Amino acid sequence: MTLRSMVRWMLCMGIAGLLAACGIGKGTLGNDPATESQASAVTWSDGQPAISISCKTPGGCQSRAVALCNATNGDYTVLKMDNMPTRGELGDVRGPASVVIRCGK
Repeated sequence: MTLRSMVRWMLCMGIAGLLAACGIGKGTLGNDPATESQASAVTWSDGQPAISISCKTPGGCQSRAVALCNATNGDYTVLKMDNMPTRGELGDVRGPASVVIRCGK
């Protein structure tokens, strides 16, 4: 009986941890420990406002971009990206990633 309750407890904790790891990022500027990213407002070369996101993993940048552009249903345009994988390069280790986005299409 004790083994069954212990397994059930471990399963619940594992699911909770997975949900926390896959959660949506913080929708405001600043540091976000959940996605391991930092977002700040910048002025792009066209003089319009944009958002710069630096993160430890490309998935963190994407989650944060969707969260920051919640007012536009998660739609955003990428203005610049560094160390982001492209098709065929997903397995390459590139280091920290960064992206500059503008919310909306």
